[in-house]
Amino acid sequence: MACLRAWVGLTTLLTFAFFVTTGATMQCFLCSYSPRSNSSRIDGCTDGNFTEEQTESRSCDLGCEAVTVYDLNGEVESFHRNCATEDTLMTNSCGFYKTIILTRYVCTCDWSYCNTASSQMQVFRPGLLMLLGPAVTWLGLSQRLLTV
Repeated sequence: MACLRAWVGLTTLLTFAFFVTTGATMQCFLCSYSPRSNSSRIDGCTDGNFTEEQTESRSCDLGCEAVTVYDLNGEVESFHRNCATEDTLMTNSCGFYKTIILTRYVCTCDWSYCNTASSQMQVFRPGLLMLLGPAVTWLGLSQRLLTV
């Protein structure tokens, strides 16, 4: 019976950690790069040249994004890190979106400073991972206590 209560408690805890948000704003990195533009030709924004210490950040309500836009030839047209907008599909992952004239590689996330490197976007929320370790340890200890 104690084991059943432990599993119910763990399931409830993980559900809240994964699906419930605090409603607080988060910090997102803000930068842009376009090789064809006169105003943002110096690349300090794309994954290969990005440094957190030299990049501005701001408070965002909906989440963060990192977007690479490719032209028809597969060349980078632009890249930006910014706050997510109302139109952003929040997936906490990355994906390609193609139209007739361009391809967008969009990474979205909903925790502070998560739009660092789009190739290394985390799948799980940090809060979930912090809860998982102690919960698993607690279950292991309770199992040992029950078998003694």
